[in-house]
Amino acid sequence: MRSFLNVTKCENSLLSEKFSFLLKYNEDCTADDFSWAAITVFDHWLYETDSFKVIEEASCAEKQGWNNAIKLFLKKLVELEEPRKYKYIGRNSNQKLQFSYYIKNASMAEYVAKQFDEVYSPNLVFNRLGVDLWFEDNWTIHFKYKSQQGCLEMLKLASELGLFILPAYCADHLNNYEVLSDFMRKNGLDKSLHRDFVAAA
Repeated sequence: MRSFLNVTKCENSLLSEKFSFLLKYNEDCTADDFSWAAITVFDHWLYETDSFKVIEEASCAEKQGWNNAIKLFLKKLVELEEPRKYKYIGRNSNQKLQFSYYIKNASMAEYVAKQFDEVYSPNLVFNRLGVDLWFEDNWTIHFKYKSQQGCLEMLKLASELGLFILPAYCADHLNNYEVLSDFMRKNGLDKSLHRDFVAAA
């Protein structure tokens, strides 16, 4: 049985325009397309301080707690806004985006949380929040965002759950963390910043 059905042509056109950067390579994008950052259970990237021993020495209960925190965030995020799933159709210059919505009776929040265990690219966008998600190891969620104001609800949710917002360095020209951190400070979200940015405040 199918879990998703295609959205209407009108909705698909609007989503395709808003998230057109999904059809580009990162190096072809600018801050007008999107910026990106990450949400994680740690207050800094562990490689920065050679701190992977934190994971190696963690108990099963601690790791389960990290799992629970990430999955609770994903479930609560779906409560903020039901995402749309997308896939690529066509090839090369003719490639397009097709969006779909969840139709199963089972909880979509549970479905999204389960995706964290199963895939790196869940291909999910949140239209109102202007966010695209993908997952990484070490209890980390990367997100591309259209605007800081647009994803403020998501940032507040992460902070409420004790998670941290860190810069993403893979495509540095899309890493606008200094601007994002200023925005978070103005909205009282200092405790969720990278620890070096908290110390520098």
